[in-house]
Amino acid sequence: MEPRSRSFDLGPPARPAAPASPTLRRAAVLLCLIPAAYLLATVAYALLNAGEFASDLPRLLRYVVVPALIGVALLLAGVRLPRAIALNVGIVAVSVLATLFLFETWLTLRLLPRQGNVVGVVDAEVGLDAYRMNLPPAYTIKALNAELGVAELSRARLSAVPDQPVMLCSMDGQPITYRADAYGFRNPPGTDHAAARIMVLGDSFVEGLCLPDGAGVIGQLRGRVTGPVVNTGSRGAGPLFELAVLGRYGPVFRPPITLMAFFEGNDWENLQNETQASWLAGAMDPHADFGPPGWTAADLQDAGSVISGWWAQGAASVEELFRRQSMLRNYLALANTAQVLGLHYPKAMAPNPDYAPLLDRAVGIAQGWGGRLVIVYIPAHDRFAGLFPHDFVSEDLRRMVHDAAAGAGLAVIDLTEAFARHPDPTSLYAPDSHFSTAGAVLAADEIAAGLARLPQP
Repeated sequence: MEPRSRSFDLGPPARPAAPASPTLRRAAVLLCLIPAAYLLATVAYALLNAGEFASDLPRLLRYVVVPALIGVALLLAGVRLPRAIALNVGIVAVSVLATLFLFETWLTLRLLPRQGNVVGVVDAEVGLDAYRMNLPPAYTIKALNAELGVAELSRARLSAVPDQPVMLCSMDGQPITYRADAYGFRNPPGTDHAAARIMVLGDSFVEGLCLPDGAGVIGQLRGRVTGPVVNTGSRGAGPLFELAVLGRYGPVFRPPITLMAFFEGNDWENLQNETQASWLAGAMDPHADFGPPGWTAADLQDAGSVISGWWAQGAASVEELFRRQSMLRNYLALANTAQVLGLHYPKAMAPNPDYAPLLDRAVGIAQGWGGRLVIVYIPAHDRFAGLFPHDFVSEDLRRMVHDAAAGAGLAVIDLTEAFARHPDPTSLYAPDSHFSTAGAVLAADEIAAGLARLPQP
């Protein structure tokens, strides 16, 4: 008997595998391409400005190597990975980039009112006529000289308009102001300039931007040292401008001690720019004519016409804010987001051969009346801001300043370590990145302590 055959139900025949969908692959490539193109564009910008963003290892890694590797990896993922995985990678990458831009949008809108304070935006009912005789907020004395076409240091204006109110900025819709003294500087009424024990050179940190009278670092310092302290700081001033101020007003005030503040955030760049101004470069000449300390009637008339024009063009207005802010560039660079993360590295600063001779020149001027020069180093807010520590990227500049000061035989009162020891260093700065009242107090404490440690001449 033959065995019975058994039949097995194997089901319907298997279908051949579906061909890869070109639509899904194209979608994956496109989604991966969008963030990759953004990253590679930032790399290209960094390489085009390599001196600022790719001149040392930290900046090279931050602005070139890491974004380039991520960008290339995304491109390869879109092309080489299985289409489902590639599509997921693209979706995640685009989502992350979109989230970053949404966060940047929120930060930008949140910071707009604070940026408006710097240019002096006030409430509609606030009148500004009392301040129109002097420089508007965010305008500098150097800009005034440029508008006037000044060609010689002796003809330059080195202060605000004397004996007139100055509007520094605004806060909560109200102007922050002071009245310039007889020389055009921020000093309290009755200051005995001729009896000054200390003269201070510097920029807006020294002037006391957006702080009321007495609350700035120099106002605080007056309560910590003996003898009159004369403040000659003005917004936008850099080292060469400060040298010119020293040469013009130092022989008049003849202070035993002159403090020259160096701001980490922009003074190196300011010096580079100032050396291009022929009238300022003359300050390095051993036989320079620094000009008289007072303003003539002609000076007042010429400056008044420029200042009036600035006010008429919309100074202290929302329009001024948008004119001055590189908002689109910063937005595309995710600058605010990078700062929050601690990934916003300041531009690299190459050695500047002009700084050491400038200090030597300043020492020589001060020695003309038996005075001495001391450097005050002011760290930038960016050094302490952000999730990831990155203070190391500012150390090269700090070292160059210290080395130049040592070469000139100068003491340096460096605020960096004291600020770093504070439980919350960012609280020492206002939203505009200048000193808060707490920062001004700590800075004054450190300066007074540093002066007390100076060896007696």
